[in-house]
Amino acid sequence: MRRVAVVLVGVLLCGALAGCVRETVGAGASPAPESPATEVPLPPRPRDIDIRGVDPCALLTEEQRAELGLDGEPTYDVQRSPLFDGPEPACTISGYEPALAVGVALPYDGLGVDAFAPARVRGTVAALEVQGFPAVQADPVGALKSCTVVVDVGPGAALNVQYRDGSGQPPIPTEELCPGARAAADSAMRTLLSLV
Repeated sequence: MRRVAVVLVGVLLCGALAGCVRETVGAGASPAPESPATEVPLPPRPRDIDIRGVDPCALLTEEQRAELGLDGEPTYDVQRSPLFDGPEPACTISGYEPALAVGVALPYDGLGVDAFAPARVRGTVAALEVQGFPAVQADPVGALKSCTVVVDVGPGAALNVQYRDGSGQPPIPTEELCPGARAAADSAMRTLLSLV
């Protein structure tokens, strides 16, 4: 039963994130840009990271998952991302007290951080830095109870972390979603840098 719940949370994460993105005609036809075009000023990447073949479920260690309150089993999936217009290996991990879910994905050969250009996303997009790499944060919008942090790791490639309320009682306060997303992104990025 717990495994079914984890898979369902993963499906909900994907659906919720896709719901906050506007469709852009012809977006999938354009090649991946060499530099960010998010319209949110981002500094250059310190280097490019090749994320092909990296398992997103390996990016949050057992110790990091415990610090983040994630006690569920990581669930791996890979699909072509409608959001990032490219392949997206992804991992979903849940926590039960409080009820939450964290999705870690490594989209590549697509839009990368440009998927979060203001013209494509409803809501506030702000620039961040995660482990020395440029990133953006997309704040929760309307009924969505999630926050997303996307780290620019290479042309058309990103580390995408979504932190989502798991519909438990009491719900995670909205003001805790983005700090949770930033903490998860920082942990995942530290692990990624240790692997490459």
